[in-house]
Amino acid sequence: MEHDTLVKTINLIIAPVVMITACGIMLNGLMIRYSWLSDRSRSVDQERLGLVELNLIESPEKSDRLHHLNHLLPDILKHHHQVHDVLVLIYLAIVCFVLDMLFIALAIANNSSWLNQLVIIIFLAGIAILLIGMVLIAHELRTSHHSIQLEVHQSCRLCTQSHRHHSSK
Repeated sequence: MEHDTLVKTINLIIAPVVMITACGIMLNGLMIRYSWLSDRSRSVDQERLGLVELNLIESPEKSDRLHHLNHLLPDILKHHHQVHDVLVLIYLAIVCFVLDMLFIALAIANNSSWLNQLVIIIFLAGIAILLIGMVLIAHELRTSHHSIQLEVHQSCRLCTQSHRHHSSK
């Protein structure tokens, strides 16, 4: 392989490498979110099971809390599933970018116009998959913000009820 061809090949491969690096950065943040949602779902489930097992739902506050947890857990699991789907999409985008690097090398080695077109198609497919993942995670973040507001509102309502109950005694 000539020196100019080698330099051209390396330059062409840089774009997918940059995209893989960007995907890796996104994966790090999303994995933290995914782990947090996993931990949160486990803690909510443990609290829910504790209330059920200890038969502590006699008081209205405990009954309200159990009702709240029964609604909160599916919501957390929905968000967990959404983040999972985005993680899968980002990994698929990485696969596209790695394949693109392979096809760049093949296109240059074979000097084939159809392989050149395939290189662009694969790169654009990776970008499209990544875009879909970013739209989905933006939606997940928007809906999780709403869920957190509802949860805090519910907790504040329970605190207010508990405070009223204790001050009336």
